[in-house]
Amino acid sequence: MTEPQTSPSLAAIPPPPRPRPLKKIVSTCADVVRNTHDTVTLSFDVGEQPQYTAGQFISIDPKQFTELSRQIAFLEHLKGKKEKHRAYSMSSAPAERYVSITVKAEGFDAAHDNYPPLLSPFLASEGMKGRSVQFIGYTGAYVLPEGHDVITRQVLHLVAGSGIVPNYALLKDELLQAKHPSVKHTMVYVNKTADDVILLAELEELRARFPERLQLIHRITRAPESDDLSARGAHWLRGRPTSEWLKTIVPDPSTVWVYACGAAITEHQRAAAKVTGVPATPRFMEGVEEMLHALGVTKDRFKKEEFG
Repeated sequence: MTEPQTSPSLAAIPPPPRPRPLKKIVSTCADVVRNTHDTVTLSFDVGEQPQYTAGQFISIDPKQFTELSRQIAFLEHLKGKKEKHRAYSMSSAPAERYVSITVKAEGFDAAHDNYPPLLSPFLASEGMKGRSVQFIGYTGAYVLPEGHDVITRQVLHLVAGSGIVPNYALLKDELLQAKHPSVKHTMVYVNKTADDVILLAELEELRARFPERLQLIHRITRAPESDDLSARGAHWLRGRPTSEWLKTIVPDPSTVWVYACGAAITEHQRAAAKVTGVPATPRFMEGVEEMLHALGVTKDRFKKEEFG
């Protein structure tokens, strides 16, 4: 009689290193690259080789920009409290010269926003190049632990929109630095249209360079009929991912390691739901959690980072 197979224990992963102390960093915006019509990548020169872990974020105080002083005063008047720092995941990896963030200019939708965005539209402009920018860094637990190849052979990335940013950093760090070579990465990237895909050229370059380690799949939910996605490649598909479809790309749900980043139900939506009695409409992250539950992925193998 053979012993039953068991999934590798998460206890096999070495404990994470002690977090570095946060510090205020003064940088110069060395470059601004437009990625899509509403997204840019800002690269900051911090004067030394930065020390952080791929997948982490920095925090930027909007009050340092005098152009925003009137909007800040108005929003603080409306809210009755001070405006806070905004957190932005880094799209750079630790081996790179600059600290980079990829920022999407948020819009305003009364259905799930209390107030219009303050900082992201300002940052997502070519006018930032050459400016001095202060931020606090580096922090965040959305990182791949050292030694995860002991407990998995597949990392599944489920991301939507600007949720690509920290996962792109994870991919670069793992693939370009040849870390954990036995682990394959499967990236499922969901967007409304092909024009909304952030870091498209960079992702396709990684896919071409590391075909044995990276499976990249685009899921486009609102592509016009005139857009022949098949002409872009077999890895471009219409519609949202489903649990049944995920089963075709996840050989072993009991050992897969999942990193998901995207929009979730906001506090404003939850508050409105309590008043109206109508449940808030699930967003990307709620859909991901439902799919993973149906797939049989346990919570201890699922790390998420969500935004409103």
